[in-house]
Amino acid sequence: MAQGSLNLAKKKPARVTKHQKNPKPAAPKIHKPTKANSNEKQLYKLSKLHAAKLTASTERLIAGRVGHLEVIKGSRRQLDKAEKAKKAKQQS
Repeated sequence: MAQGSLNLAKKKPARVTKHQKNPKPAAPKIHKPTKANSNEKQLYKLSKLHAAKLTASTERLIAGRVGHLEVIKGSRRQLDKAEKAKKAKQQS
C-alpha cells in the first residue's frame, strides 16, 4: 500500500470540434423522389388555384360586409368595367 497521497495528473478536456457543436440531424425515413411526377404537379397547381380563389372570395365577402375597409371589391377587370359604365352614364 502506498504511503501518502498520490499525485495523479488530471486529463485535459478533449477538444470540442465543429461537428460536435452542431450535430447533423437524423435523415428522414421516407425518401421522396427528387423529380415530381405529372400527378403531383397537377395537384400542386390545383391547390394553388384553390387557395387563390378562397382568398379572393374571402376578401370580397369582407369588403361587401364592411364598406369602409380598403379592400378591393371584385377583380381588376370588374373594376375597370364598372368605371367604364360610370363614364358612359355620365356622358349620356
